[in-house]
Amino acid sequence: MSADIFTIEPQWIVQAPHLRCTLKRALALQAAHNFWSGTEHINNAVAMAYGDQLPDSGRWELTRSQLRTLKIAIEWRRATRAASDKKTAPDILERWTKIEDEVIAAYRAGEQRSRVVLDLRGCRSPKNMV
Repeated sequence: MSADIFTIEPQWIVQAPHLRCTLKRALALQAAHNFWSGTEHINNAVAMAYGDQLPDSGRWELTRSQLRTLKIAIEWRRATRAASDKKTAPDILERWTKIEDEVIAAYRAGEQRSRVVLDLRGCRSPKNMV
């Protein structure tokens, strides 16, 4: 497992509760839908949903594994939202989408770094790249 730490800083108060709620819903439905394979993602989801790893304000410092756990939950939530006839206020939806996009972008950036071996002298650390 990579020791890289990715920093994400939420911009609006609704973003952390949205992701915690997404994780809680996915955990509640895990037995029926198997979003995550293995206990690592389930343990990550429990820690992020019920712990202090996704505070309402301030930076989030997440591992690649935690980002993957969030990414899977976000993809499920987006699919559920798209299939639903319930409408969310556009301003709230914009803020949810922004933090979801940031999490997915951070995960993809980590994926790219793990696939390519580069000379990293003079580059910023992964902690500062997001």
